[in-house]
Amino acid sequence: MNITLENIESYSVPLENYISNWIFTDENDKPATEEHKDQIFALNEKGAKYLWDFDMQIGLECTKKCYKNITTFDSSKADQQTIKKYLYNLGIPFHQKVYIAMQPHLGFVLTWKMVIKYSHNLFFAYDQIVRDKTFNWELEFHHDGIFTFGKDNIFDGQLEKQKLNLAIKEMEDRKAQYIMNSKK
Repeated sequence: MNITLENIESYSVPLENYISNWIFTDENDKPATEEHKDQIFALNEKGAKYLWDFDMQIGLECTKKCYKNITTFDSSKADQQTIKKYLYNLGIPFHQKVYIAMQPHLGFVLTWKMVIKYSHNLFFAYDQIVRDKTFNWELEFHHDGIFTFGKDNIFDGQLEKQKLNLAIKEMEDRKAQYIMNSKK
């Protein structure tokens, strides 16, 4: 079976056995409740690698090239309640499943509600990207505390790839023509 965003949850392991299960501890270092664990899928190495590679190849970033609307929030001096309020006010439904590829061997599928609940551990020292399978929005966190949120996707990855392939072919054709002309 090939991994897709539709079936990636089946490439998960129990959260309590996960190397980074500490991410899903509350502010008092208590582990996630059973209700929360049901909303968090800690990906095994194969699933995490797929998600990481997918993120690296998709070509989306929070810029005007990819999204119609871009907003930023500096959380470097904000308390946790202010950060949670910011995330809540983005308007993403609590039940919406999102993807986070932290490293090539570390990734998660979880609900937006869990992103907000465990934001104190998800967004603190490492760059993070959070998105859902619609790709209509993306949240980037920069390790210096800056959140960038892009919504209303205008990027067409297939079209951009076609343009790149056409440009490469034209360059190869010009090179071949130059070589032929230089031999005359």
